[in-house]
Amino acid sequence: MYSALRLNLLLSVLAACCYVCSSVEQILDDNVVTALPQPYSFSYVAGRYPGQVDRQHSETSDGNGVVRGSFAYVDPRHQIRMVEYVADKNGFHPVLSNPVADTPIVAAAKQHHADLFQRIAEEHARIAAERDAIDATADPNTLIQNNY
Repeated sequence: MYSALRLNLLLSVLAACCYVCSSVEQILDDNVVTALPQPYSFSYVAGRYPGQVDRQHSETSDGNGVVRGSFAYVDPRHQIRMVEYVADKNGFHPVLSNPVADTPIVAAAKQHHADLFQRIAEEHARIAAERDAIDATADPNTLIQNNY
């Protein structure tokens, strides 16, 4: 039994190595031709239970890199959440019909982050101003010696 287990393990490792080697060849192949995007459109509805629909998704691509779509679902509080979106060269742009409100803890964390960001930005501006003032009054020979 021990030798059969060892043989099975050896064959599994060998199969995994063969698979990895074939995958590496595909990754390293520079002659891969990428097909031009094709227009497409799809739509579906689904549910957790037979006959129940609790989510839907539809999407259309123009074949030129612009994708438009929408999806909706029923959240745990039985609210319908709807999102319409456009994805293009400038990124993903969702529009929510019923945005989730921040809890007090999340709102406080966001405010704390904004305060820290502002403090860091002010500190960096102060450092840059000090550096500019030093550079403006420094002897050019000193600047060269200090690699400025």
